[in-house]
Amino acid sequence: MRAPAKPGVLIRYLARRVLVAIAWASVVLLGVFTLVETIRELRDLAGEYGLVDMASYMLKTTPRRLYDIFPFAALIGTLIGVGSLTQANELVAMRAAGMHRKKISAHVLAVVGLCLLGLVAVSEWLVPGLETQAQADRDQARLGQIDLDRSGALWLRDAQLMVRIGHSIWGGDDGLALTNVLIYRLDERLQPVVTYRAAQAVHEPGRWRLRDVTRTELGRDGVAVAQHDQWTLPSSIAPELFDAAVTRPRLLSTRDLVEMQAFLEANALDAEPYTQALWERVLFPVNVLAMVLIGLPFALGGVFRQSPRGGLGLNVFVGIGLGLVFFVLSRVIQGVVTLWPIPIWLGSLLPAAMISMVALALLARR
Repeated sequence: MRAPAKPGVLIRYLARRVLVAIAWASVVLLGVFTLVETIRELRDLAGEYGLVDMASYMLKTTPRRLYDIFPFAALIGTLIGVGSLTQANELVAMRAAGMHRKKISAHVLAVVGLCLLGLVAVSEWLVPGLETQAQADRDQARLGQIDLDRSGALWLRDAQLMVRIGHSIWGGDDGLALTNVLIYRLDERLQPVVTYRAAQAVHEPGRWRLRDVTRTELGRDGVAVAQHDQWTLPSSIAPELFDAAVTRPRLLSTRDLVEMQAFLEANALDAEPYTQALWERVLFPVNVLAMVLIGLPFALGGVFRQSPRGGLGLNVFVGIGLGLVFFVLSRVIQGVVTLWPIPIWLGSLLPAAMISMVALALLARR
């Protein structure tokens, strides 16, 4: 008689099947997402922004798309990988060898957790820089009005003004607040004649509004310096330029989000968008694991009995449906959590906690 497989062999076999399924799901979803964005980018080809520039932009933004689609890839990959083992009665053999349902579920979650470790590392150290550089390069090619220097500051050309923006604060519907702004007014020979150094600035249609301004005139007779509480300058830049050029809070690294939140709170500014983005980033692994957990009872065949006629398909369909419900629920709660009299982190954690309790109750069923 053949000796029963050792637990280590079964665990590696299970992990390999789940990893392969998640990888295929990631490739398919990433391909579809990339195709949709490519079609959208083809409509925006203009100026010096050609096919080569578009290909470079799509390549640099690929890690961000992978980060966005991974929750669904993990869910679908787990349902297909584990479900195929159930369909082939291989999980029955594993359970006969002593691997009960909870142990199998724990190993599957561990595999997804390892994937998350790599993805979180990419999102922290690779995505923010690539996304910012990709946006700046695209807008520079399309409009010729924006550039990104080595320090991360944005440079804009606004008619006779050269504008350097040290930091940009995303305010959602309230627009952008810009800090550490330096503006050069150029003459016909493109020589600076006046500089404006502002602690804060806001761009509105047709004008710049500066606050805490140091105005310096560079004349032949010397330099004249004056302080102003506010100052207004005309602008020919379309507000949409900032929508594309400025990095959204959700794309910043955790370190940048913490620093920006501290800066805003120290200056009595609205830090709410960055606080929400920070907790969304911190709880991202928890939410992904919760999505996978709600799919495991269906993948293991503990809800709808598997049959050669398509039990796997029904389980996968219902599992994906519940995952989508969880995703929508979490997005809705993230949008209204600031209106609740509870901490943002607790409100953001509620969807994962609720869906996990439902999943554990389904796994406990015989």
